Amino acid sequence: MHRRRALTIAVALLSGCSDLPRATGPRTPPTPSEPTAAPQRSLQVSGLDVEEAEDGHLRVVATVANGSSSQRTRTLRIRVRVGNTRTEQAEQVTVAGNAEQEVTFEFEDVAYDDFSGDGSLQSTFV
Repeated sequence: MHRRRALTIAVALLSGCSDLPRATGPRTPPTPSEPTAAPQRSLQVSGLDVEEAEDGHLRVVATVANGSSSQRTRTLRIRVRVGNTRTEQAEQVTVAGNAEQEVTFEFEDVAYDDFSGDGSLQSTFV
């Protein structure tokens, strides 16, 4: 009987000395909160069209949408690449709340035929 008591006491004393991982933190998991929607930019390019101007150069028509209820102004930059040649234009755009507006960029130094064969287009707000 003394062995059992000694063994119980030894186990109780040694259990606090082990390096085994122990649970930390609260015993109940936190209550999940409502998910938050990702913020949306107030101005977005909703469409990009390329067309040939009357004299054969490249024309880019960007449709800018404003998803907020108030008027917004930002600078839209269009970059055009044809082969190893890159060019860009920027224009300040003001769009009324919950509306769309088309903005036209004339790339007079870029031939439409060259762009349609080997060109790429990128739009960003700066």
